[in-house]
Amino acid sequence: MNALNSLVVRFSRSAGLFILSAIVTFGALFLVFFPINVAFAELTGGLQPFDFQNALTVEQIFEQLPLYSESAKQLYIAFSYVDYFFPFFASLFLAALACFSLRHLSPKAYDWMNAKNLFALFFLSCAFDWAENCFALTVIFSWPEKMTTAANLLVLAKKGKLTFVIFFQAVTWILLALAALKWAGRKAGIIAQSTRVNPSR
Repeated sequence: MNALNSLVVRFSRSAGLFILSAIVTFGALFLVFFPINVAFAELTGGLQPFDFQNALTVEQIFEQLPLYSESAKQLYIAFSYVDYFFPFFASLFLAALACFSLRHLSPKAYDWMNAKNLFALFFLSCAFDWAENCFALTVIFSWPEKMTTAANLLVLAKKGKLTFVIFFQAVTWILLALAALKWAGRKAGIIAQSTRVNPSR
């Protein structure tokens, strides 16, 4: 917890590191995941990897697996490999942005969050994403044996991932919006004060 929290704080205080997390996050999304999704669909008759199917059910998993060719399975491995880096940097990007926003919005709240290592909680979605990948690969490469337990855990991990992704995205953008409003209010106040002091302006 302490190491992750310290990493978040470090990235939130460095423009270069923060930009790096953004580049890895959005670069993986647009340059890797989207092209793989297209190629995977071509190999499976239009299917998407399980990771992109937010409403996935256990029944759908076993309905889709017969369409997985060896080429599709190998592509899924490549997808999963990248998907071990992507959720970590995506969580780091959101956490660093939230950390930066809170530090400027409410220093006391920031100090409390930092002291309790609570910025590390942003990585919960990452943990569920990794679990989802593990269960997906287990189900895929065990086929034609039906790994029902792994399939259920895959769906459960997906739900956990989506819950935390949505929650922490909402928290991050709300903090950023409030911090921006606070900054704008201060800026307007400074301008108004300057105008009163120098009426000629």
